[in-house]
Amino acid sequence: MGYVMEIDAKDNILRVTLEGSVTDATLSDMYAAVAGYVASHGPCRAIADASRVKMFEVSTSFIREVARNKSAIPTGHMRVFVAPSDFMFGMVRMFQIVGELTRPDLHVVRTLEEAYHLLQVGSSPEFRPI
Repeated sequence: MGYVMEIDAKDNILRVTLEGSVTDATLSDMYAAVAGYVASHGPCRAIADASRVKMFEVSTSFIREVARNKSAIPTGHMRVFVAPSDFMFGMVRMFQIVGELTRPDLHVVRTLEEAYHLLQVGSSPEFRPI
């Protein structure tokens, strides 16, 4: 699958943990799953955690295309992308810059702890599988 989705209902945070090899197809599937969750459960804040990614094989053209499209999470709901490696951090920053108009609430950090801090939740939110 390439990712696992979980929800912290108390803090209304959707967390998607990417794992293994991540490709354009992986991110496309993940985006559709997040959009489906938000459509059926309502808007929420979100974390995309790439700490478990072994290979990030996402094309720059795919990143630009997705960044220009409507976000799965409505404006006004913070989303944080955890990108620990330099390469991935740079790719996600490109996504952030290209998508400034469609995703003004996107932040890029290096650790999950930084994401929790930005979202103002404790160090151990209670995530449950979806």
